[in-house]
Amino acid sequence: MAALQLQNIVKDFGAVRVIHGVDLDIADGEFIVFVGPSGCGKSTLLRLICGLEDASAGEIRLDGARVNELAAADRGLAMVFQSYALYPHMTVYQNMAFGLENIGTPRAQVQAKVGAAAALLQLDALLQRKPTQLSGGQRQRVAIGRAIVREPKIFLFDEPLSNLDAELRVAMRSEITALHRRLGATMVYVTHDQVEAMTMADRIVVLRGGHIEQVGTPLALYNLPANRFVAGFIGSPKMNFLPLTLGANGQVLTRHGAALDWPAAAAGAAPAELGIRPEHLSLSPSPGALALPMRVNQVEQLGGHALLHGTLPDGQTGISAQCPGQHAARPGDALTLYAPAAACHLFDADGRRLGAP
Repeated sequence: MAALQLQNIVKDFGAVRVIHGVDLDIADGEFIVFVGPSGCGKSTLLRLICGLEDASAGEIRLDGARVNELAAADRGLAMVFQSYALYPHMTVYQNMAFGLENIGTPRAQVQAKVGAAAALLQLDALLQRKPTQLSGGQRQRVAIGRAIVREPKIFLFDEPLSNLDAELRVAMRSEITALHRRLGATMVYVTHDQVEAMTMADRIVVLRGGHIEQVGTPLALYNLPANRFVAGFIGSPKMNFLPLTLGANGQVLTRHGAALDWPAAAAGAAPAELGIRPEHLSLSPSPGALALPMRVNQVEQLGGHALLHGTLPDGQTGISAQCPGQHAARPGDALTLYAPAAACHLFDADGRRLGAP
């Protein structure tokens, strides 16, 4: 296994810069997830690490040794792709053994490594099948097994679950997380799905436009987002945002006049927006909470909880509240939501998160 360091990594495609001076240290044995919207540079960054693309500037180091000039095959890394990339005319065994046989590994050693990986991934009974005879989850396990037999320094995963249905994605998330625990391997995983990131990562790297917005544990990003982008990207359902003005005596005001005491505002901060997660909104008043009258537009009954979507008095739509249990609200109902000060986040005009109350 290996530690990985990215030092001021830049990637240009012609005149277009897609990675802007990324710095990142990944410890030996960590499970790191790159997450962000489409086009943010997460897959490009993974390809730079693997050696499938060359960095325009900066250094990539494995255990302290620069590897920029090494070909992908010589870096000792293994990539698992979104498309599985299995050979359709080969059996499962042949697909897993191909890389080892290609570098002249003795047959007995190939059999031992493939057998061990197949047992680990519960593929023993499938070794003589062709990829067309496998389910999507089984094909993905074969692709992972092909990586395991190489005993790589680092496993790289490029959106490996995006082709699977929702139920299978949940199962495969658990399998990959359990595999990480068993192997103790360094893993770098790319996804656009923030739920995958939250449930799998030791640390999450949030990317936007080729820049790192924030790096931290899942709960650190959820509880203390560095800026509005991270706050809106991490968490499901997404955070609500309300435009604000600064009132007197340390209060911030919404456009419909609701007031929230916030000592940081009196200290000279300039809040422009308030963020509150749907699960932190309540139908019960509490001391100092921000009152938000809302007209219900839609109710999603999910059994264990209900999602209420509505409009505020100033006309702002898209406000959501997550209520425990099964709620009797219907479209057209008027109700009041309460946002406790301790659960609110303030952001300045540039989107930076201000200090907690």
